[in-house]
Amino acid sequence: MTVSEQIKVDLLDMVRKHDYSYMYSDDHRSWESGMRYEKEIQAKIHALCSIHKEDAVALLEDCIAIRPEQYRDGLTHKVIRGWFAPYIG
Repeated sequence: MTVSEQIKVDLLDMVRKHDYSYMYSDDHRSWESGMRYEKEIQAKIHALCSIHKEDAVALLEDCIAIRPEQYRDGLTHKVIRGWFAPYIG
């Protein structure tokens, strides 16, 4: 497996497991943990899109596909799309 393939596998696993509602937590430790996790996700997206030149649109579609929307207001997919905003014109 190449480095970029491993990063993508790790990214998709993290996207699948992420707590998208962490920002609403009353517990500061939970909020901090969610922020750190989200920054790790963003770092993987940056590595794939900027360094390994992966197709950002295709990667976004993969992330959306493996993480069903779980909130009525669309929070899950809004957050995911926000991570890709710097890479998609």
